[in-house]
Amino acid sequence: MKILKVVSAMMIATTLGTTATVVTPAVSAQAKTKMSLKTIPKKFRGTWYHYEKYDGYMYQKISATTLKTRDKGAASHYNQSMTIHQFNLSTGISDTKTNRNNPHNWMFAYKSGSKYIMDSWDAYFEGPKYRSTYSMTTRNYKGKKVKVIKNTPTNSGTWYIYSPSKAMAKHLWNLDNKK
Repeated sequence: MKILKVVSAMMIATTLGTTATVVTPAVSAQAKTKMSLKTIPKKFRGTWYHYEKYDGYMYQKISATTLKTRDKGAASHYNQSMTIHQFNLSTGISDTKTNRNNPHNWMFAYKSGSKYIMDSWDAYFEGPKYRSTYSMTTRNYKGKKVKVIKNTPTNSGTWYIYSPSKAMAKHLWNLDNKK
């Protein structure tokens, strides 16, 4: 009698198991929309200094959402503060007068290969070769390798090395410009 109950319980369990199959809806895989960066990568954040013999120090203060540049050179003074704004990379930024004039001081950032493209909102309309690139590189300072930012400004063919301290910026400038 016990065996009969066990066998019948097993038959009921297997019968219910086969009839109670889970029906899931068909899911179509959709590609994720490629967006520009929402924040500036952590490795670039902080205050970075660049030195020029005749112009003195220029610095960039980079936070998660803003990039502030200050250049107090002999010939000119330059202050700029831009706030990052996200957009869809596949559709781009709409070409309107407001976007070209950039009244909000917006900037965009996205990764391209090993470099990060970070520039003002209105630079988007000039094309890729007119956008500033940022990358991390290393330099030797007092026998140690230190991380510095290499910034290639808009279509200039030159680059700037930004260091984490003023003393290091001056030292590296002197090394790079020995004649």
